[in-house]
Amino acid sequence: MAQKKGIMIKRNLPVIISSISILFVLAISLNYTREWDVSFIIKPMSVLEQESKVIALTFDDGPSEKKTKRILEILKKEDIHATFFMIGENIEKYTDIAKSVVEEGHLVGNHSYSHKRLIFQNYSVIREEIDKTNELIKSIGQDTTHYFRPPYTSKYIFLPIALKKGNMILVTGTYDPPAEYVYPIDAELLVQQVIENIESGSIIFLHDGNDRDIEAYCLALEKQIKIIKSKGYRIIRLDEK
Repeated sequence: MAQKKGIMIKRNLPVIISSISILFVLAISLNYTREWDVSFIIKPMSVLEQESKVIALTFDDGPSEKKTKRILEILKKEDIHATFFMIGENIEKYTDIAKSVVEEGHLVGNHSYSHKRLIFQNYSVIREEIDKTNELIKSIGQDTTHYFRPPYTSKYIFLPIALKKGNMILVTGTYDPPAEYVYPIDAELLVQQVIENIESGSIIFLHDGNDRDIEAYCLALEKQIKIIKSKGYRIIRLDEK
C-alpha cells in the first residue's frame, strides 16, 4: 500500500510542483498589487501630476438619497468641483440626483455596477460591471467615462486588462480617512485626519453612498474645504489641469 502511494505521488509530482508554483506566484502578485500606485499592465492614477498646488476630492459609492444632495450644496457654495465614483445600481435608484451631479459640473467616474469585489472575477463579469455602468453614466448626461475606481480598490487579475482594452484609467488615491468608517462620525477627527494627510497632488477618498450621520459628515466636509483653501490649494476634478 505504501509503495502504491509512493508511486502515485511520484507520478503526480510535476502537477503538485506546478500547482504550488502557481499559487506562490499568485500570492506574490496579489501582495504586489495591494499598493495603490502599482498594478499589472497599467499604472494606476494614485496622485495628480499637475505641478501647481492641487487636490482632488472624490466621493465613492453614491449617489444616495440625501447625502449627495447636501454635498452638492456645499460644493456649489464653495465654488469647487469634485469627482463622484458612482455605483450603477445607485444611479438606477436615484437617477435625478445622479443627473444633478453632472448638471452642476462635476465629473462622474465608474465604481462598478454592483460594488462586488472584482478580484479573481472572470473577464466577462468584469466587463459587464464596467460597461453597464458606463451606459448608465451616459444616460445621465456625461457622454464618455474614462475613470474607474475598483470597489475596495481590488485591482487583480483581469480588471487591468479590461480597463486597458476599454481605454479607461484605473484610479486609486492617496488617502482614505479611517474616521469616515466609524459611526457616529467624529467630525473634528475626520477633518484632522484629512488635513494632516494632504499635499500637492493628493486624491482624497470620501463617500456619499449612505445617509448616516449627514450633519457631522457635512460639517467635516465644509471645514476640510475651507482649511484646504486657506493653505493655498485648488480643489479640482480628476480631469482638470
